[in-house]
Amino acid sequence: MIRRFFQWCWAKRWRRWTLIAALPVFLIVNIGVVELTSQSSFCKSCHIMEPYYTSWRHSSHKDVECVKCHISPGVDNFVAAKLNGLGQVVDDLLYRTSTKPSASVSQLACTRPGCHTVESITAHKIDNGKFKFDHAKHLGSEVLGIKIECGTCHAHVKGSDHFEVNTDACVTCHLLTRYNNGGNHQPMRSESQPIFMAVRDYKPAVPNAPPSAPGSGPAPGSPEAAEVPPSHGKSPPANCTACHNPPLEPFDYRGLTVDHTQFLSYGAACESCHRNVTAKPEPIDDAKCLTCHTFGADRSLPVAEMHRVHAEGHHKVECFSCHGVTRHGTQAQLLSLGQFDCRACHKDQHGVQQQAYLFTGASPHADGGPVSPMFLAHVDCAGCHVQQDHLKVKPESTATVAKATPQSCDACHQPGLGERLIPRWQADTHALFDELEAQLAAIGPAPAGDEAGVKARVDEARGLLNLIRTDGSWGVHNPRYTQQLLERARSALREARGLPPLPPPRPPEASADPVPQPGATPSRAGPPP
Repeated sequence: MIRRFFQWCWAKRWRRWTLIAALPVFLIVNIGVVELTSQSSFCKSCHIMEPYYTSWRHSSHKDVECVKCHISPGVDNFVAAKLNGLGQVVDDLLYRTSTKPSASVSQLACTRPGCHTVESITAHKIDNGKFKFDHAKHLGSEVLGIKIECGTCHAHVKGSDHFEVNTDACVTCHLLTRYNNGGNHQPMRSESQPIFMAVRDYKPAVPNAPPSAPGSGPAPGSPEAAEVPPSHGKSPPANCTACHNPPLEPFDYRGLTVDHTQFLSYGAACESCHRNVTAKPEPIDDAKCLTCHTFGADRSLPVAEMHRVHAEGHHKVECFSCHGVTRHGTQAQLLSLGQFDCRACHKDQHGVQQQAYLFTGASPHADGGPVSPMFLAHVDCAGCHVQQDHLKVKPESTATVAKATPQSCDACHQPGLGERLIPRWQADTHALFDELEAQLAAIGPAPAGDEAGVKARVDEARGLLNLIRTDGSWGVHNPRYTQQLLERARSALREARGLPPLPPPRPPEASADPVPQPGATPSRAGPPP
């Protein structure tokens, strides 16, 4: 077709001269277009590029044209980028431009003639008193399938910094590790649940420890061995001094003189003061994939391959897009000061109440028991415990505790329902509880030869009644579960007394109340004790 076109043009003289005159014009126009579109000012002609252009104008690379970084050296890369740009112009004219543009800067662009060299980069060490960084230990290394290049740490983050280093990226590699719901490390990405991240535990080296013998170390398949990817041989250090140096001079902090040199001379670890310095990271779920892709988890990959595709692809994805920003340092530590874990001292202070309401099955007595309908309706403790009252044990402390009231039921049910049903529930529970407790106290000596069996039944009944007494709600937390405990206690006492077991209780009679009531308690619906 091209040959016929030239033959057609060459057939007449005016066509020949028109073609000859058009060729240089075509070349000049294309050169002008290429030159125009290579100017950084052209980038902001698209409105979605405004924040990126503004951040570039205030960056350390403001004197470097955009194409110098975003187009790798080589004629093939240049032609491919211009053709891709032509397609973007068409998309923009047709209003098909994405509001989330993506771009990459390859290491070839950073090390092109006239810019940086690998030698100058690897020789560059940073120690500004706040953190330290050695380019030689990072550039060219590989962690979890990520080959660390310039763009791994230098990133564009939310339009405020243009190809600057966001130190939050350090946390992702150095301080985080993967775990599943059971707490075990996963060598591959789970197909049925999201990847959860945890703050990696740092175990400081023991001073003057003897060298490890050949073959020693974590056993294959252990969590310690799974933490180190077998294909790469090492994971980034998690100790504080890998990134920070302790302050050399004493300083005042809220009236307290802090001398790190003195503490370190005692052998104190950083973690002894700087606890909770890394916040809990966000889980990586499939919803984050859908912010860029239109497919679900069916195309998920192993972790190493997932990292390689997203870190080395044509459109690099920043670590924060998937991992989120994990707070580390003063912000995270100050946040944790207001969130002390009271469970460090107060162990299971409401464990029995939680077992009754949530029915976690934590107790051997709880196997197969019913769940509370209020729990299924997502009513938490604060839904019923609404009245603030002073502590009876220490009224002078001015501390208060939230107590449950029947009036709290009115927020969801018809007015007066709680005042009508709760006393009835508690009265039924108290009646049978008191009766069984009297039977427990009246049990005489066991028949000869059966002392162990009688004692086991008595201890079982006593433990079940103690659960009900400790719960303290007398059936309100979970009426059917409380009824089940009373049934078991009564059966155990009958066995201890040598009586035959009772038949199952009759179903509860129909009630006009809008919610089920424990009228099915043995004192009302069951046979006599």
